[in-house]
Amino acid sequence: MGTRLADETEPDNDFSLTLARGMRVLEVFSPEVRSVTTSEVAEKVEISRAAARRFLLTFVRLGYLTQSKSSFSLTDKIAAIGQGTLARDDRWLRATAHVIELSNRMNEPFSVSVLDGLRIRFVARDQKRRIYSARLLIGDTLPAYCTAAGKVLLATQSPEEIDRLIEVQGPLLQRTPKTITDRQALAEELHRVRLQSWATAEDELEEGTIGIAVPIFAANGKVVAALAVGSHKLRRSIAELKSDFLPVLLDAADRISSEGL
Repeated sequence: MGTRLADETEPDNDFSLTLARGMRVLEVFSPEVRSVTTSEVAEKVEISRAAARRFLLTFVRLGYLTQSKSSFSLTDKIAAIGQGTLARDDRWLRATAHVIELSNRMNEPFSVSVLDGLRIRFVARDQKRRIYSARLLIGDTLPAYCTAAGKVLLATQSPEEIDRLIEVQGPLLQRTPKTITDRQALAEELHRVRLQSWATAEDELEEGTIGIAVPIFAANGKVVAALAVGSHKLRRSIAELKSDFLPVLLDAADRISSEGL
């Protein structure tokens, strides 16, 4: 079942409950959940089937969803909103310049991402090169627990917060035989990441893919994003990422952090 918004129980003339529930309907979708039924939305958002249907049909009329018999799917229009907003953010425009320079110099796809619940969301990336089966754009998301950048960002959260995220947004899906799905194993992995301040991922999201990531800091010292590079085992090894790419990542992350986020 979904979780109730804290603001829903508190009277507030400046809070639109209808809009909040409409946004929660859209949040049901993810790369793993590409289509939903009225009943599924009603259960996850904790609203009646009639209310769920009204929301879904409204989004269809607005062009954000498409309907096929009893199921509903996102259209490209909704993705364009997130990508356009992130692309116009000055912070990530500055980071993008570093990402493109690194990608061109090292001939591998670099990216910057932020934590979005139990997922990472790309805010700057080289969109020409790719290592995953799907082409990833600014605004797209991936599971945090099986990516190097995601581990860096999850390592900033308390164990209690991670447990809460898994309860609300989980479970941890087995993407490959090497995907970490056990909570204790994930906690131990994140502890190692906290100690060394960088993370790797090998065959965890897709078999054959490898990655390494480091944190980007705000002026107050808090981790606000992760800088990562990915490759494929046909071209690189984890050892190469540590020896050749980790120093480059750390230097670039320091420069991005110093520019202020």
